Amino acid sequence: MVLLFDVGNTHTTIALTRDGKDFEKYRISTSKYETEDELYAFLKSFFKDYVENLPIVVSSVVPSVNTVFEYFSQKYGNGEVHFVKAHDYDKIIWNVHYPKEIGADRVCDVIAAKKDYGDNCIVIDYGTAITIEVLRDGVYEGGAILPGFAMIVNALFKGTAKLPLVELRPSQTFIGKDTESNIQIGAINATVGAVKYVVENIIKEFSTAPKVIHTGGQAIFVKDIVAGIIDKDLTLRGMYYFYEEKKNTTR
Repeated sequence: MVLLFDVGNTHTTIALTRDGKDFEKYRISTSKYETEDELYAFLKSFFKDYVENLPIVVSSVVPSVNTVFEYFSQKYGNGEVHFVKAHDYDKIIWNVHYPKEIGADRVCDVIAAKKDYGDNCIVIDYGTAITIEVLRDGVYEGGAILPGFAMIVNALFKGTAKLPLVELRPSQTFIGKDTESNIQIGAINATVGAVKYVVENIIKEFSTAPKVIHTGGQAIFVKDIVAGIIDKDLTLRGMYYFYEEKKNTTR
């Protein structure tokens, strides 16, 4: 059994797995835990007796909470904690200027995409930010970052005097008849259009047609607009594959 922590700016996904295929998973706000004991309390409420003396894997884009997992591993785990980093995974060539700057979640997506879908992939992960990863002929070539749907809606709410927070869902029309639909068109529909535009232009740079994989909590918004596969557990599998590699190399 392995405990996985996918720490995002807004939410942390916590998962328990035996084989990297099936996951018992829960989400909590990243701001909800500041100590190893608070984290343990959440885990006990979710997993009962299966959270102690286990190795843990952490994919974190929030460095300020990383020490929580180190303390948790020492107090409640088996002392084995693996933080996902590109430069610690040598099965992929990271052909970018600064591999250390690649977000851990992006690293996980690329690892899982290569292992499960092959050497030519485009991965789009819909979180607080929308990240696009390009894997060409087995080499990570970089990608793009767009503001996420909620980020745009919140920016409009905070930056204007009268625009409200609206439900995160696409509008069924491109001519809004009220403020809510106007915002949804701009924040959701237009952003999906931007993703589609970027992906279509990336594909032009491939000699072999890549597989397009969508992941993240809001990937469902694109299923009828941007071609590709929706794979909700891609990041978690990448974390597990990273753990498998690290475990095998430290034996």
